[in-house]
Amino acid sequence: MKKNIVVFIIILLVAGISIYICKDELLKKEKIKQVPQSLERVVKLFKVQSVNQKSGVTYPGTVKALRHADLFFRVSGPVIERNLKKGQTVKAGQVLMKIDPRDYQREVDTLTQQLTASREKTKLDETDHSRAKKLYEEAAISKSTYDAALTKKNVSEAQTKSLEESLKKAKDKLADTVLRAPFEGTITELRIEQHEIAVAGAPIVALDDLREVEIKINIPAGNLPDISIKDKERIIGMEFNVTFPGRGDRIVKAAIYEFKPVASDNSETFEVLLKLKVPDNFLVLPGMSVEVHDVPNISSKSIHKNINIPYASVFKRNDKTLVWVVDLNTKKASMREIEMKKPVETDKVEILSGLQDGEFIIAAGADWFNEENTVKIMNPEVLNENR
Repeated sequence: MKKNIVVFIIILLVAGISIYICKDELLKKEKIKQVPQSLERVVKLFKVQSVNQKSGVTYPGTVKALRHADLFFRVSGPVIERNLKKGQTVKAGQVLMKIDPRDYQREVDTLTQQLTASREKTKLDETDHSRAKKLYEEAAISKSTYDAALTKKNVSEAQTKSLEESLKKAKDKLADTVLRAPFEGTITELRIEQHEIAVAGAPIVALDDLREVEIKINIPAGNLPDISIKDKERIIGMEFNVTFPGRGDRIVKAAIYEFKPVASDNSETFEVLLKLKVPDNFLVLPGMSVEVHDVPNISSKSIHKNINIPYASVFKRNDKTLVWVVDLNTKKASMREIEMKKPVETDKVEILSGLQDGEFIIAAGADWFNEENTVKIMNPEVLNENR
């Protein structure tokens, strides 16, 4: 019993000595943990400024391929090759279909033989004519005999020329048994199957170049620009924001390239065509509906204040749309709820309410900022903008 008590006392003494030895190190670590981290954050500021903007109109439009072709064979015959699918992309000059060339090849072979014989006959007739001409000049034959030789030569030459033209047409027909793509594009329609008879002139393949598309909108007469018909080139090249309903907030740019100065049959509206270069990572197809935004409303004289801010400054918390508004005196920022109207550009958004002219907001990095942080301005020149 005494032995156990002695062992217990020794253990207590060792533990006490260990705690005493390590206490300084533990206190140091505790002090390190208690050192407050810096709450200052380097941020880029954006100055809220409204601009006067004339009210614009959003017009619905439809998409068409800028280049479209309904392809057909110039000759008739059964289709023997048709390795195509709808949606397939083809290169310019690529073979799309072939029809059976046998009848056209036979015609070429027959005319080639006839032309060879005709040319030989023409050579003989020309030799006879030369001989007859010499004899006639020597008064060795009558004029009627000479005229007969001349006529025979002329007829032979005419027959040879006719055969040459016929052979050229036959070769064209043979070449036309192959249908090639006139430009790079996508197959959007197939109207014939392999082994069916292709009829000359009947469209069988629709080809569309989908790298650039055309957008058609109709503008009422009261909203046409105040320009003369000779000066309409002023509107060519004007760019507008285009969105696709039901396909998110993606915004692309389209430019006017054609204006039809005659009203549509069904309404007093005028057709305006815009050209859109399709982005590589965005699918735009003929027949899609689009909206062309902020087309100047010539008939409206109203001017409204418009506030646009960087899209990166906006963040969401608890289903609220917010921005950080900075107080330059305290170097603190507070959350402010805003109401967005719509995207203006790929990096800007229009604000309906929540901000005032002259206020400063954090332009980016809102998600990692909080109200305990203070701001360090990385672009102090913004403080003097438009003062």
